[in-house]
Amino acid sequence: MITLENLFTLPLDALLAAAGALLVESSITDVDFFGAACVSPAGLSLHLPRERPAAERDTVARLLLAQVLGVPVAPLPDGLVVEETEV
Repeated sequence: MITLENLFTLPLDALLAAAGALLVESSITDVDFFGAACVSPAGLSLHLPRERPAAERDTVARLLLAQVLGVPVAPLPDGLVVEETEV
């Protein structure tokens, strides 16, 4: 189980392993795209743009995991939204 504490203290690789999530390099170059989480019968995958700074990718991955796993976190900064859609 992922808790708020380990969401932000575990190294990202360990956190992804604990969540059973796979990190995928996205080729999307839109400046407004920070990442996406995909939940499917095959599992959980996080799709993050490869050209973003490492610290940004780390933070976005953790926030996406919090959203998907239902871990309560502080509200996102103004202008940053998480949209949910079914594909």
